Amino acid sequence: MLRPIRAYSRGEYRAVPQSALFSIITAINYLVDPFDLIPDEIPFLGFLDDATVIAFTVRKTREDLDDFMTWETQH
Repeated sequence: MLRPIRAYSRGEYRAVPQSALFSIITAINYLVDPFDLIPDEIPFLGFLDDATVIAFTVRKTREDLDDFMTWETQH
């Protein structure tokens, strides 16, 4: 999920929809933010909510991520 963001910011890949880009950035921000819904200090649950957000975002943006990977392998 980081590679499409990097390619977009460099101007190398602009085919990603703004909604997908926003979802990916939001999910990554949620992952690294220490003050999320369930703090990471709480064993298991702290990481479960992060994993749930990432999994949901991957499912939501799967087609866009697949399109990026196809583009990436051709360049």
